[in-house]
Amino acid sequence: MRIGIDARTVCTRRGIGNVVFHLLRGLSHIPDDFTCVIYVDDPGAHELVPVDSRFSVKILRPKFYPVWEQVGLPLSVVHDQLDILHCPGNSAPVFLPRSVKLVLSIMDVMYLFPASKLPKSPALYQRIGREYLKQIVPIVARRAAAIITISATSRDDILLYLDVPKNRVSVGWLAANEAWRTIPQVSQLNLVRTKYDLNCPFVLALGAVDPRKNTAMIIQAHAKFRRQFTGPFKLAVIGLPANGIGAFRGLAERLGIGEEVIFAGFVSENDLVAIYHLADLLLYPSLYEGFGLPVLEAMTCGTPVITSHSGSIPEIAGDAAVMVNPRDVDEIVAAMMRVTTDSVLRENLVAKGKMRAEAFSWQRTAEKTFEIYKNVMDGK
Repeated sequence: MRIGIDARTVCTRRGIGNVVFHLLRGLSHIPDDFTCVIYVDDPGAHELVPVDSRFSVKILRPKFYPVWEQVGLPLSVVHDQLDILHCPGNSAPVFLPRSVKLVLSIMDVMYLFPASKLPKSPALYQRIGREYLKQIVPIVARRAAAIITISATSRDDILLYLDVPKNRVSVGWLAANEAWRTIPQVSQLNLVRTKYDLNCPFVLALGAVDPRKNTAMIIQAHAKFRRQFTGPFKLAVIGLPANGIGAFRGLAERLGIGEEVIFAGFVSENDLVAIYHLADLLLYPSLYEGFGLPVLEAMTCGTPVITSHSGSIPEIAGDAAVMVNPRDVDEIVAAMMRVTTDSVLRENLVAKGKMRAEAFSWQRTAEKTFEIYKNVMDGK
């Protein structure tokens, strides 16, 4: 079996890039007889691909994504005489030889949702990217021999918005990285606490310009929470781009909590693991997620989670998190009060969270993916 994998995102090590990294690592631990051509656009990808005699890395040019995917990739697929091409990044080449079986990973189909269901992102690059997906995905999904998605919720959305047979869509859950299972040393925790000014109890939130992540609601909820909770309690908003911090900082200042909200932007994985361990809770009231990986990351670190009952999150979190309506600030604040003041609830959330996180494994995901490859080859 000769497989090709679109690994263009592997150097990013966030989102889909993280999925690709762990897929390659998992496939390298499968003893079956196969070869795999790994297509990338960055020479640095060599360092992230497992050393395996069955793997070969091929750098394609130009890097401009639509041309890379729609011209460079299919030409290489023909040259390399593949049996299967796996595209893990939601889209794929429109034109492929009929002899090549396409396996397509679709994380979600949010770009097909009406504005009444989910607000559009104000970021131009996201709007352009989603318009590209809106045009390409329905075409390549119909061509795919198999579609892999990351939750039952995403599977249902795919079947609702795309014209594909139900038996072609499989679910393969994601998992928290091994780094999240490592308990940082006290010296590392102290260093991170000082570096980010986390010198008192704090709520951790993962911010974004995309309104789907509900960053404005998080700040509003914290302002209301601070009027009810006695004692210091900060809010650390991680992950906002530099050009997106200003508006949210202005909101915090207008609400009177400007000095209590820390905007750290993007941080290294090592620092983020330490921040998870230091946090008193993760507040993650996203309006929609195809999976919701930060929920598992927090649970792996023993951090209590407050999250939303929307999208796939209830499926992923099970009974190991406090669920709220992400559009109801009072409900969010009430949950924050419960988690920060009820020690028994916190202990239960920590224990259940760690057990829940153990149900997810990157290796099992890779093994299921390889099983799909074999089924596709057998015409199942």
